[in-house]
Parts: sequence; structure tokens; C-alpha cells
Amino acid sequence: MNVVQIVLFAISTSLCGGALAASVYKSVDEHGNVVYTDEPGGDGKQVDLPPLSTYPAPDFKPITIDSPTDGNRDQPGSGGYKSLAITQPAQEGTVRDNTGTVEVQAALNPGLNEAAGHRFQFYLDGKAIGEPLSVPRATIENLDRGAHDVRVVVTDAAGNVLKSSESVRFYLHRMSQNFPHGPKPPSKPASPAN
Repeated sequence: MNVVQIVLFAISTSLCGGALAASVYKSVDEHGNVVYTDEPGGDGKQVDLPPLSTYPAPDFKPITIDSPTDGNRDQPGSGGYKSLAITQPAQEGTVRDNTGTVEVQAALNPGLNEAAGHRFQFYLDGKAIGEPLSVPRATIENLDRGAHDVRVVVTDAAGNVLKSSESVRFYLHRMSQNFPHGPKPPSKPASPAN
């Protein structure tokens, strides 16, 4: 900070402090209206104000996410899977659906080993969506508008993560929650009779 900024800061701080300590006066004007002001005068009487309401800030607790770590990395006993990725919705893509329905699809190479009890588990904003599935797609319904992150993992029969995809961020746009199916289209004008 240079000297000018320090001087301006000191002046503004002293002015604000004075304003906070100012008294409040109540008077009634010639029309019978009650007037509150910070300037004494006339028949104004000083008003004793109650102390300001203050609330302590809530304790900060870091958010813990119950999903596995991001990354297309092999976990111990990965089942031989080479890649796992979300293919729909697209990274930083926009989904427009007034009902809040989003279709999520994944691609796994090689295919899922169902015989070994492997399943897909989808996550939305760090929380598991439903039960593990044997198909690489899930439907999310009535999702709020805004930004969301989705990912998928492959688990074994015991629920251990074998393969994890990268997280995909998408944006859901809903026209209005008051009109979940959108506004009715305008009626067509009647054709003139010949």
C-alpha cells in the first residue's frame, strides 16, 4: 500500500467508527409524522436502541465425499479393465430438459464381467445414485437446474472399486419449474375459407 492509500484507509475507518457510535433522535413534525434522525434539534429526544443482534459464524467442517477418487486408474485387482469414461453428458455440456431428467452413459473397455459380479455405480455430485447396475447407463430424474458433476465406477461383488472414471461437469437448464413441460405452443390461425 502506498502512503495515499494508507491515509484514505485511516480516514474512512475513523468516519465509519463515528457513524456507528451516532445517536438516534425521535421527534414529531407539524403534520404528526414521527421522524427519526441522527441530528438533535427541536423537540427531538434521544432514543436508546437495543444492542445489535449478532450471531456467531457456524463451525466450518470440510465436505467429505463418499465417492472414490477421480482418475482412470487401475485399482488393485482391476479385473483387467483398460478404460472407463462418461460418454453422455459431454464435459462442460449443457442439458436442456424442463423435467430435470438427465441420461448418463458410460463406456467400459473391455465390457463388464457380469459373471464375476461386477457392476456400474454412478455418482452425482459425489453421492451414489441408486443401486449398482449391470448396464452402463442411468437416468437421473427431477434434477435441479445448475452445474452438476457425474462419474461412474466399476465395482466387484463385494463393492470394491475396480475402475474409476474421470468426473464430468454438465449444466442443466430448465425453462421453469412452474411449467415442467414448457409453455403451450401458440394455436395456429384458422385457414381462410374459399
